[in-house]
Amino acid sequence: MQRYDLGTIAAPEQLAAHARRNFPTRQEHHHETTVREVEYKGHRIVIETIYHITVDGVPVTGHVQVGNDGRVHYHAIPNQQFDSAVEMVERVIDLTPPGEPTAPTPPPEPPHHHHGMG
Repeated sequence: MQRYDLGTIAAPEQLAAHARRNFPTRQEHHHETTVREVEYKGHRIVIETIYHITVDGVPVTGHVQVGNDGRVHYHAIPNQQFDSAVEMVERVIDLTPPGEPTAPTPPPEPPHHHHGMG
């Protein structure tokens, strides 16, 4: 059985490294949708939640899930739940080392070729 030093793997630096590894490296153009279904007094309730999250204009990608209790879970930060999506993004920012982008940077645009008039 493999043993882990919980003090080390729970350190903010380790969690930040895990979050960086789990951020997709390419822009995704779809929105993450969570569907919650419950029965209440003979009624079927379906709630679809769609998140499009940006930080400083850069999309935060990855799987965001909302439970029936309304708590938010983000797969890049395992074993943590948040009372709101705002709290989740604040945690992503807190785990990002200074000077590194909070979200994946968009791919560079291809160079534009200018043809001289002559």
